[in-house]
Amino acid sequence: MDNAQSDGIDEEDWGRLHVTRACCGAGVCRNFAPELLGEVAPAHWGAMDGDVRRSGPAVLAGTYEEGAFTGILRQPRSRADLEAARSAVAACPVNALRLRSSPSRARPGTLGAPFLAWPRRIEDDVWALGHPARESAGATAYFIERPGGGVLVDLPSPTDAIVRFLEEHGGVRWIFLTHRDHAAHHAEFAARFPGCRRVLGAADVCSRGAGRWAITSDVEIQLGDRAEPMTLEGAPLADAELAGAELAVLSQPGHTAGSMCLLYRGRFLFSGDHLAYSRRIGQIMAFRLQCWNDWERQIRSVRRLSALAGAGHLRFAWLLPGHGEWHRLEGDGSAPATAAELERALAWMERQAPGHVPFFRFIRWVQSRSRPDSRLARVVHAIGGDGPGSEAWVLPRAARPYLPDYRPEKVAAAWLRLSLVAATALGAAAAAVRLAARAAAGAAAAKRGA
Repeated sequence: MDNAQSDGIDEEDWGRLHVTRACCGAGVCRNFAPELLGEVAPAHWGAMDGDVRRSGPAVLAGTYEEGAFTGILRQPRSRADLEAARSAVAACPVNALRLRSSPSRARPGTLGAPFLAWPRRIEDDVWALGHPARESAGATAYFIERPGGGVLVDLPSPTDAIVRFLEEHGGVRWIFLTHRDHAAHHAEFAARFPGCRRVLGAADVCSRGAGRWAITSDVEIQLGDRAEPMTLEGAPLADAELAGAELAVLSQPGHTAGSMCLLYRGRFLFSGDHLAYSRRIGQIMAFRLQCWNDWERQIRSVRRLSALAGAGHLRFAWLLPGHGEWHRLEGDGSAPATAAELERALAWMERQAPGHVPFFRFIRWVQSRSRPDSRLARVVHAIGGDGPGSEAWVLPRAARPYLPDYRPEKVAAAWLRLSLVAATALGAAAAAVRLAARAAAGAAAAKRGA
């Protein structure tokens, strides 16, 4: 693994961070403390990455449990570091990031709420909101401040602090939902900002509550999958109009069937869970492990973006995802620079395995790691064993190598165990059927004899 030596206790101890194996790969914590947190890079991922440039800093040995996707780059060294660490801990949707505070530096209760310093301006009139919603797996939400009401891109927790911030910065005219996974609380925000219009991909509209997905059948604007760019209302835009558009929607199915990106002023691309940045490989990437719809379809979507950039119509300098790390890309943000970034992303994506991960299987995998004392976890570990890699068998074959603690031998043993259990159960069921048939035959014979 890409591990540096373990750092010792600093002369000025501002707390110690540690990541447990409950970490699910959401990556949102790293945006709250980028100087403290980095991506774990298991050696077996090298074959999947190919010859991409590895520019990310190495995480420290001993700061994370095997199986975690995130590790510690360095421990907090100042009050500002401690505040960033507290925000990152609060942002983790599965409580995998832990902080042992130092009473000598900051007594409990003296620092205030963990998101006290949020929202934060990214650049110009674009804000990262903080206050992530657990119901959306901690996805980062953004706000574009505009006269007459701004654009809320995905949704944070509807806290009083967030609502007050939005009211003080002009209110909300549009709620742009990149995909179904990030729609939690859309009804609360729509009620707090009467007259705002919600936008969601039609293929992601949910008419009935289904597990973690909110009912979204009342969303005002439901957009279909189109090759050409669109306005927020769904009117088509010519490719040549994209570069000068204030706001443009780009349909990008793949992560989900209705995934969409929002382009703002040719500078900010809000990508939901479609694309993110990886400091580990130094480029744009996509989440193969969290692809719910179809990986090859997602590749075709990115190829569509690349073609627009190659033709001089698409450019952006900031990539702002819901999960994963946001990033200001190198270069001038021109169309050629954007095309080069997307071509690198495509080359990486095309090396990955095709297919998808059923959402319910991923959730079972997460739950078995984050709730080790639950009945589900006990069943999973009874089949998969204990320790690193024990839950991998729950996921499809093609997705397992994307786990940091993937152990092929453990998966093989788990499926052998499961096969034996299934064979035993089938044998017992067949024996029971035979016994029941004999008993019925005996009873019938006795009846005839009487």
